Amino acid sequence: MSSIILDQLTFDAKSGDRLENVSLELTSPQVVAFCSNDNGAPAALKQLLDAQGNIEEGTVTVNGEPLGKINRRHGNPMVAHFDDVELKGKTVLKAVKNFLKHHKNVLTVEQTNQMLESLGIVPGKRVAELTPDEQQKLRIVLLLSLCRPIVLLDSAFDGLDENSRLTMGELIADYTKKTDSLVVFTSQNVSTLMRFSKTIYYFEGSHLTSARNVEMVDSVDCVVTVIGTGFPVENAVKLGAHMLEEAPKETRFLFTGNIQVLLPLLEQSTITDVRIEDATVEDELMTW
Repeated sequence: MSSIILDQLTFDAKSGDRLENVSLELTSPQVVAFCSNDNGAPAALKQLLDAQGNIEEGTVTVNGEPLGKINRRHGNPMVAHFDDVELKGKTVLKAVKNFLKHHKNVLTVEQTNQMLESLGIVPGKRVAELTPDEQQKLRIVLLLSLCRPIVLLDSAFDGLDENSRLTMGELIADYTKKTDSLVVFTSQNVSTLMRFSKTIYYFEGSHLTSARNVEMVDSVDCVVTVIGTGFPVENAVKLGAHMLEEAPKETRFLFTGNIQVLLPLLEQSTITDVRIEDATVEDELMTW
């Protein structure tokens, strides 16, 4: 089993990003997400695992050992970062070979190419001829080919179109189960956060504000704006509404669950308009 345990950690990264008094426990096999109003928390986690900064308070344990001990012994080869994957080579095959030759205990070139071919990316194709979507998928496959027990995917999903996001989400979920690994990612898309993670950790800057298990949630959060009067707020809250704004003639809330259950509450004759929109990261942070 792979694990990252932070206990009341305050960490000052070299980049200036911080984690302040953060306690959390990430264990494999699972995919977890960081929801943040900036990239500070994911960036700080990456630099923490690379020992690029200063631990001011608290402790960090990776796979049951103090982080410093692991870094001194191995240079931390247990962690793979998406940002470190570069495409070097004129063809897909050459890019795969160039990438894998610098690492140990990884998939073979043949195994990596099999994954790529299942995605429609053939070895002989020139990297420059790949679409941005295909290049992103190639980088993700190269990351997984390292077979590391801890994978920091960063915001790689955001560089994919909707169909590719689903395909790669399934591939990554399968990877975590087969390799008993831990994958951490972030996104500015709430749907992506909810669909592809088991748990979402919410950060306001450097502070962890809450954690939410979304494994059993079968819908994506939305924001409902009700114009008019007479909307039964208390009943809506019981059904899964989280109030964002309440004014005399306008009620705005984030809703978790099947939107159909709200319909009877919206049939008041004094309600003149209802708008339903996708939730944003800002909406999520106001709620969670």
